[in-house]
Amino acid sequence: MVCGLVPMRIITQEQLDNDTSLYDDAVEIIRNDGLVCFPGHRQYSIAASLMSTDAVVALVQSKRRSGKAPSLILIPNESQLSSVAQDVAEVASALIQAFWPGPLTLVVHPNASLPSKVLKLIGEKKPARIGVRVPGHGFQQELVMRFGGPLLISSANLSQKVGAGSASNVRKNFNHTVDLMFDVGDIPEKAPSTIVDLTREPPTLIREGKIPASQVMDVLQSATHGGETKSEDD
Repeated sequence: MVCGLVPMRIITQEQLDNDTSLYDDAVEIIRNDGLVCFPGHRQYSIAASLMSTDAVVALVQSKRRSGKAPSLILIPNESQLSSVAQDVAEVASALIQAFWPGPLTLVVHPNASLPSKVLKLIGEKKPARIGVRVPGHGFQQELVMRFGGPLLISSANLSQKVGAGSASNVRKNFNHTVDLMFDVGDIPEKAPSTIVDLTREPPTLIREGKIPASQVMDVLQSATHGGETKSEDD
């Protein structure tokens, strides 16, 4: 990992359009415990290998956080869910079939086989909880598919600060702590992913986002044979 030694490398949209192998440069950085910043559908995010303790620590430090690490994990396909999560509710299969790949984040308990220090850092409650998603398109999907394993990601803003949609802010704030950035200019704010907490019984919709709450609730109700589900406002 070269964070802190040299300025962050910048790859523009035009450069990537002319040479898609530049994605592989980013993958190589992640495999060597480095950090990569990429655009999502609503803001820039920073990615690290979930299985690298050094990379996860570097991600936390880059954001100047003193507490827990971010806990959103991208996986390339649903078959990898069991490698990052455990005790997943049976209803997950119905949600996955309906909405993955796509903007649905499932909150689950992390797998105890993850690196011990990573387990100590992720999650904000006891027992720890993590969000997991299979992205449906764009940089997120391309990066995690090429990497082939779980990525821990966090918005590209300093702790307690905003500005993850601004390319200039990201460049300024992470110039010597992130190795590479895909710069596509400023990103307008859009609807976030929808979040369902599967660690609760019954499963709970805790944020309505790009996927309407009504669609999620229909799937949950169908999967539980008409059993009660609830939203966070109940």
